[in-house]
Amino acid sequence: MNPKRPAPRRTSPATVPPGAGRPPGGRGASAAQHRRETGRLGELIAARYLADSGWRVLERNWRPGAGLRGELDLVALDPTTGAPRPALVSVEVKTRASRAAGPPAAAVTAAKLARLRALTGAWAASHEVAHCGLRIDVVSIELRPGLPAVLRHHRGVGL
Repeated sequence: MNPKRPAPRRTSPATVPPGAGRPPGGRGASAAQHRRETGRLGELIAARYLADSGWRVLERNWRPGAGLRGELDLVALDPTTGAPRPALVSVEVKTRASRAAGPPAAAVTAAKLARLRALTGAWAASHEVAHCGLRIDVVSIELRPGLPAVLRHHRGVGL
């Protein structure tokens, strides 16, 4: 991960859907179902955060055709690069309902970054979108029962 850690950004109530501070899943929910719901909620929060920041989300949950395996959580254009055209950014979203497994961004390993690089290149090669460069970011989200979610945006972790 990027050694420069940005200060935590608490999402505003307008950005977070109702109930976002509560871990998803209820009684009888399997662990796998709970993880899927947590991930979906995190992606929703991340997409709203990026849109509220002026980014244009182009794609969610993109999977390549034959050959590559994996998924890009979000693909977006970052207009804040200062260049005449926006940067094309692949955004990996990591969401946790507790810190028992460590901070969310710690789950992005070197192997995961290598896979994201390949997927980002494949996405860019298969889509004609004007951009000034490629980048991989990680948005980590900690859900806290009864409190707003904590969102951290780690820019430029790969590529």
